[in-house]
Amino acid sequence: MLRRISAALVSILMLTSASALAAPVDPPTVNDSLDPGASKTVTKTVHTPAIAPRPDIMFLADTTGSMGPAIANVATNAGSIMTTVSGSPGVGEARFGAAEYKDGEPAFCPSDPFAYRLNQAVTTNTANVLTGIGMWSASGGCVSESESALNALFRIATDAATMFRPIGTSTRIVAWFGDSDSHDPSFGHSLAQVIAALNAAQIRVIAVAVVTPAFSNGLDVTGQATAITTQTGGTLLNAASANDVSTAILNGLTNLPVTVTHSLSSCDPNLTVTLSPASRTVTSGTDATFTETITVALGAPQGTTLTCTVNFLLNGQPATGFTESITIRVNDVTPPTAKCDPTTNPAGNHIPNAGDNPKSGQNPDGFYVLGATDNVDPNAMIFVADSASSFVAGPYPSGTTIKLIQAPGATPNVKPGTGAIDFKITLNGDAIVTAVDASGNVSARATCNVPPPPK
Repeated sequence: MLRRISAALVSILMLTSASALAAPVDPPTVNDSLDPGASKTVTKTVHTPAIAPRPDIMFLADTTGSMGPAIANVATNAGSIMTTVSGSPGVGEARFGAAEYKDGEPAFCPSDPFAYRLNQAVTTNTANVLTGIGMWSASGGCVSESESALNALFRIATDAATMFRPIGTSTRIVAWFGDSDSHDPSFGHSLAQVIAALNAAQIRVIAVAVVTPAFSNGLDVTGQATAITTQTGGTLLNAASANDVSTAILNGLTNLPVTVTHSLSSCDPNLTVTLSPASRTVTSGTDATFTETITVALGAPQGTTLTCTVNFLLNGQPATGFTESITIRVNDVTPPTAKCDPTTNPAGNHIPNAGDNPKSGQNPDGFYVLGATDNVDPNAMIFVADSASSFVAGPYPSGTTIKLIQAPGATPNVKPGTGAIDFKITLNGDAIVTAVDASGNVSARATCNVPPPPK
């Protein structure tokens, strides 16, 4: 008996350890750059934990006379089951409880001491749960093979004394084992009413059909266990013998469906994140995949960084580590503006007049200040190209002053200026001025014109 449950524990621990090695969300971060109005898609994989998060697990035992060996098996191994569940990655705080049922129907078995008994309300105190399980004793059941399981399930779902955490804050599970079906109705509760009560309370049922030598007709002989587990999102397992009950319960806890959804938090208004589909339901311990689309608003400020956090919920519950961080830098796609304005003479006293002769150019003395402005980069650099050759001078910062000389046939060159003028630039043709920002955007061309020297 102990060897069998130990083997199951080793299997579960190997499964949960493997899950712990990988990040719960793959990839856990997205770090990229996008243009305004652009999108990117990411395949998002959520590695669900082997056991559903924040479980409230009620052990429910048939404690009629034929169940002695099965009760002993669960009592012996319940501590190991609770330890395994509590230590599984992604589980969070686990709570447990214990309850039992016999027959006790007045019309069939008035001699049973009770039909249903809550041994221990759901709690984090596993020692108290073990004490409650220790109250189980195989006795009673009378001549009728059917018991009062439906009444027990109804009571667990509807009695405040069960002490489940509030709906929406935990994963409620009943781990039920027995060897006979239930009266239907049981204490006035029909199968349909019991299923409705379980669903209203958001309880999933794991049922373990125990095979005993005599005085039983089978937990699912009339399909009750199948209906209950199927319609509550649980699972039905068979125990070949009493010694297999604990292993079956543990296997059931690692084979429940888990629904993965997602929500956003702390998202920049210029960043839109959507995931498709809205939810996925998979068997616990397997992967749920989504297609994530990240879109930058067309009007997002260029050069800024946008962030968003995606929280993945398991059965509606947040779980440690099940988050994704998104960081998107908005590309600077706007070119700078270049200009070439007349400036003072070397003495810095005045800007020379252009004169009345149209052939004299925009600034016949050739004194200019180079300028560049950009929406993101305050230090866009300026280049001066020769319209009549391949010569390019620069880069220069905005505010650089030059003396521009047009000398057809001469060798283009740059020399230090004098006074308020930083550089003297000699070109064959006109000066073509462009600015380039840190993102590589190039401005439209500006020109600085001076007349060639007289022949």
